[in-house]
Amino acid sequence: MIEIYADEFKQASQTLISKMLSGEVTAGSDYYQAALPMLELLRKVCPDRVEFAAWQAEILHLDGNLRRAGELYKRVLELVPAQEPNEREISLIRKFCPMLLTTPLECFPLKDVAAVHHPTRPLIGYHLFWEDDYDFPDDYEPCDHEEIWIEYDPQTEVVTNVLTFFHSSVIESKAAAQEARDHGQRPVIRIEWGKHGSLLKDWESLIIPLKEVPVTDWLKDTYEHVKAGGRVPEHPLKRHWPKGFEGTFEDYCNFSVPVDPLYYLERKPLLFKSLWVNATLFTQGLLYNFHPKMEWPERFQRLSNN
Repeated sequence: MIEIYADEFKQASQTLISKMLSGEVTAGSDYYQAALPMLELLRKVCPDRVEFAAWQAEILHLDGNLRRAGELYKRVLELVPAQEPNEREISLIRKFCPMLLTTPLECFPLKDVAAVHHPTRPLIGYHLFWEDDYDFPDDYEPCDHEEIWIEYDPQTEVVTNVLTFFHSSVIESKAAAQEARDHGQRPVIRIEWGKHGSLLKDWESLIIPLKEVPVTDWLKDTYEHVKAGGRVPEHPLKRHWPKGFEGTFEDYCNFSVPVDPLYYLERKPLLFKSLWVNATLFTQGLLYNFHPKMEWPERFQRLSNN
């Protein structure tokens, strides 16, 4: 019988994947509740496969089950403990720390910054936590989590690539790496008003992977969206926020106000070395809930390369 069940499960899985890719099934609570029992079973039969525990914790986190997510995140770090970055890695974290440019009308301050060095690669993730996301006053996440990754040459200690997580896609720009080299190895990241999408040098010519949408078109659509009040414009938690973006599209793209994450890292040195970043930030980094995102860009790149 197990062969029959395996074949039927394969057919069911293929159907579900098709429905997910078509958009008929989205990454929401229904999917989470379907995925959790499967990951629970996989975690039991493959106790040394840390990714199953990490994925289960992430889904529990996304679905708002924070206590259970925390228990599993702790299990992840029991299997693969986070490490303290060494002195050289701390020095490189500071050296490559990006400089942010917001618009003059930005309505949310930066709350915290955490930096995580990859345990085996010359790659640093900078995690920005803004006060909120203009579209999501009702997500029970009192911050907006954004990610920047810096690749560097360990021999010459120069930036070789800059990547950001931009609205569920990873964008990268060699021009951004050159800009970093022109600015003392510190990349310059432009921050979208209210939603904090992290833009790179030459963003005007970039295409968002998988979506195949020019960044400029995406920004124009988002500009019109937030100008009209964004998502849930009448939500009571928005009553002290701007009614919408008040300015032209040129104002929306006026990235001219510097914000230095290095100041935040010096004031509160949230510095880690870990493969499992969500687990580390949740259990060792922040005192408030945040939206878990992909730890490292290869998780997206594997998908985009298929």
